[in-house]
Amino acid sequence: MTPSRAKALFQQWTAQQKLSPQQLNQALKLANVTPTPQHWFSFLDKLLLANGGGLLLIGVMFFFAFNWQEITRFHKFALIEGLVVVSLAGYAYYFHKASAKFFVLAASVFVGVLLAFYGQTYQTGADTWQLFFMWALLITPWAMLSQLASLWLLWLLLVNLSLFLYYSVFGGIFGVLFSGDTLQMALFAFNSMALLVWELAAIRHEWLKGRSEVRLLAMTTGFNMTWLMLSFIFSHGDKTAYVPIVYGLWLAIFYGVYRYKINDLFMLAGASFSVIILSTAWLGEVLFKAKDGAVLFLLALWVIFTSGIVIRWLKGLAQELHHD
Repeated sequence: MTPSRAKALFQQWTAQQKLSPQQLNQALKLANVTPTPQHWFSFLDKLLLANGGGLLLIGVMFFFAFNWQEITRFHKFALIEGLVVVSLAGYAYYFHKASAKFFVLAASVFVGVLLAFYGQTYQTGADTWQLFFMWALLITPWAMLSQLASLWLLWLLLVNLSLFLYYSVFGGIFGVLFSGDTLQMALFAFNSMALLVWELAAIRHEWLKGRSEVRLLAMTTGFNMTWLMLSFIFSHGDKTAYVPIVYGLWLAIFYGVYRYKINDLFMLAGASFSVIILSTAWLGEVLFKAKDGAVLFLLALWVIFTSGIVIRWLKGLAQELHHD
């Protein structure tokens, strides 16, 4: 049971006079709902570590930007490579501490800086998508060994950028193959597979149980699918007739998983937002064709109406989950 659900349950028992106010405070402490000083220390330790690490990375970038003209080529290479080595050494030295995670993430970022500088210095002629693809490829072993969710999120971001830039670079037969809709479908398929693997892996691995990263991944899949549906609504292309079927399957699976298996209201709210956007787009397309002068007014009413239904449904669902 999550802390929020435990707190709601205890408050319900207090309202039913099954618990006294003094017993409520004791129950909250025993269930780890009320943060202890150790919890606050752990939270502040991670927060300050993340802030310090981010400021250090920003400081390194500003150092290079300010002294770029004065530093020779080989000194630049030596500095960047030294940062990678120092980061890996810090990871090995602090291996059993939480700060070790920052060092491997920093090393992964510096690998990208090194690849970018190498391509700029020697003018290899490589396309931009190859930089991000090689970056993701090189940090894959670190992502597999470090057990760091944010590093896997960086890896997924790099692969998404590689696919997007590959589409934007190639013309000719590749441009026909990777049309806008096909690109979005490829991104949707990749991100959906990543989301599935992440949720399954989170069952066995504690370090993947955080919801922030997986929610960002789910938002990406929702964006890809909503883009495809908007394209279908406004283009009326026969080549994308399969999109509504895929969207319906995606909604059904999304609802089944996050309503009955994992119970994540954020995911259900995101899917509902997608439905509101698409229904409004379809209604607008129909009304504009009919040349109705009250199009904007009717669309505003529709948004208010559907939003009210979704909010009421989510509130009822939240109360139902708290009572389970």
